[in-house]
Formats: sequence, structure tokens, C-alpha cells
Amino acid sequence: MYNKVTGPVVPLPVPFKIDQEIDYEALSTYVTFLRERGIKTVMTTVGTSRFNLLSVDEIKKVNETVVDAAKGEIVTIVANPAHGALSDAISYAKHAEEIGADVFLAYFPDRHYGDDSVFNFFETIANIVNINIIIHEMPLKNGLGGGQVHYSVDLLARLFKIKNVIGLKEESLDPAHSEKIVKMFSGSSVIIGAGGGMSRYLRDYWLGARTYLAGIANFYPELELEFYTAMQNEDYKKAYKIVHNIEKPFFEATVPIGWHVCLKEALNICGLAPSYERLPMTQINEQQAKSLKAVMKSFGWVK
Repeated sequence: MYNKVTGPVVPLPVPFKIDQEIDYEALSTYVTFLRERGIKTVMTTVGTSRFNLLSVDEIKKVNETVVDAAKGEIVTIVANPAHGALSDAISYAKHAEEIGADVFLAYFPDRHYGDDSVFNFFETIANIVNINIIIHEMPLKNGLGGGQVHYSVDLLARLFKIKNVIGLKEESLDPAHSEKIVKMFSGSSVIIGAGGGMSRYLRDYWLGARTYLAGIANFYPELELEFYTAMQNEDYKKAYKIVHNIEKPFFEATVPIGWHVCLKEALNICGLAPSYERLPMTQINEQQAKSLKAVMKSFGWVK
């Protein structure tokens, strides 16, 4: 799996119908679109996939829909939500294994009361299932009071020794800490750099990164694959132009509005999925949608 999870990993927004029910048919069609356009890895996540807004049964059905639509032709990484007990995480992991997912993305839902509790959480899951596990690494609330706690390098080294823990989705939100993690572990573990898209990979590539969480690939896979191919061919000038002439201005236009809701609207503009949301998350307003479409038109992505 280390050799399979390379290049852009596409996080999957869950489409809703106007009545806020999940549109599983649209989700299946969307995964098919990505697969047919050359994307090699897709992922359900806590944030992009709206898992905090879904029920247990819905999350499992979303994960199953994704795996079915992948048809065994691309790598599928499916997640648990950011809440629930250890027994709940085990249930999601077992289900991921049962439906034939390639990797389970595991999120530790508690505060930090010491590294041992975090280690024991993942080790317990790994001892029960055989599926590959990737850790969703984000800062943890300090259970002893004050601020947040990062997954330390020492803790990660312990976790990567667990038999089927193959890597992590790196989202420490601290550039210095994330660079240290990428540099230390990319040679032997799957480190999916989250946040920043192609620009993140352009930074982490020199530290040994092999993969990253995509952004524009969600609706325009060809551009992201063109960038990644340029990097592998050492055509850094071309890759740099894609990042600074296209991705950077696009992010500058969308992130202030809200990346997740803009991404959903971008899919709608491209005819890939509806933009409806489930409350309390709301869609961008009509004027924002017009501005987003104008930006996308300026890049030639839509007419």
C-alpha cells in the first residue's frame, strides 16, 4: 500500500438532496468520474465528507458506496467520525474491512491525557482488524489544561511500529512540526499532507513526500495530475506555474468564503454533484456562487 498511495488523494464531499438526505447515487457517480479521469486514491474524511453531520448508518453506507464505485480499480481510504467511543471506532474499522476498503482512516476522539492513551487506542483497533490503518493526526485538546498537544515524533514512531498502521493524514496545522514529520517518516510510511493542495506538495516534495491531499482535483483532476506528472518528471518550472498562476489565486478567492462550501459549489457548477448542504452547514449565497463561477470561467474550467 505504501507504493500505491502516491500523488493526489482526493477527499470526497458527500452530496445531499434538497431535503438534506444523502444523495448516494450522486456520490457513486462522482467517484466513478474521478476513477475514469485517472485519480488513483479517494478518501472519506471527518471534514470534507461531513461525517460530524451524519449518523452511524449513514457513514457506513457512504463508505460502502465509495468502495463499490471504486470497483477495486483505485485505492479507497474510509474514515470514522471525530466522536464516539473506542468500541465505535472498532465497529467502523470492522465495517471498512468487511466492505473491502483498502485503508481505514482512524480519528482519535478524546482529549490528550498522555501518549499512552492515544497509542492504546490505535493499537487496540489494529489488534482486532487486519485492514491497513492511517491515523488522522490533528492537534489534540490538552486534557490536563491549556492549549493543544501535537502527536509527538516519539509517539508517531511508536504508532508506526504497530503491524498495520501504515501512515497518517498529516494535519498538525504547524508548518515546522509537519515538515519534521514528513522528513522523518515519508521514507517508510504513507504521509498524506493535508491543507494546501499542490502548494503543500511543492513544499513537502523536497522533504521526501510522496502524496498529498488534493483540492482542485475534486472537479478538475486533469490539472492536478498534470502538476504531479510534472513534479515526477522534474519539470519544476511547469509545476511552479500551475501552483502560482492557478491554484494560489483560486484558493485566495475561495478560502475566505469557506473552502468546504466553495468546493461543494464548484462541483455543482461543473455538474458533478448538487451543492445542497445539511444544517447547520449552509451553502454559499447567490452572489458568492456567481463570483466563484466567474473565477472558474477565468481559468477556462466552465463556460
